[in-house]
Amino acid sequence: MSNRAAEFVERWEFDHIKFVPDSERAEEARRLAALCRQDAAKAGISTADLDAAVDGDLIGNMVSALAAAAFRKIAVEQWANEE
Repeated sequence: MSNRAAEFVERWEFDHIKFVPDSERAEEARRLAALCRQDAAKAGISTADLDAAVDGDLIGNMVSALAAAAFRKIAVEQWANEE
């Protein structure tokens, strides 16, 4: 795996992952995975390197990133309510 691919995925997720309700998470993960693959190809990152960067599960990686975004949103809302 190239460090470049891992860094690409990290930056890409930062730019594209936003909160979605749980009921939309699987569909959104598939959409984001397809978009990420397209953007990686445009950036010259091979499919093999991209797959290696996400342990062969780009959709699962997107689901995890979306779940993390949901957790952050809930945490921020709870923190705001405590003030």
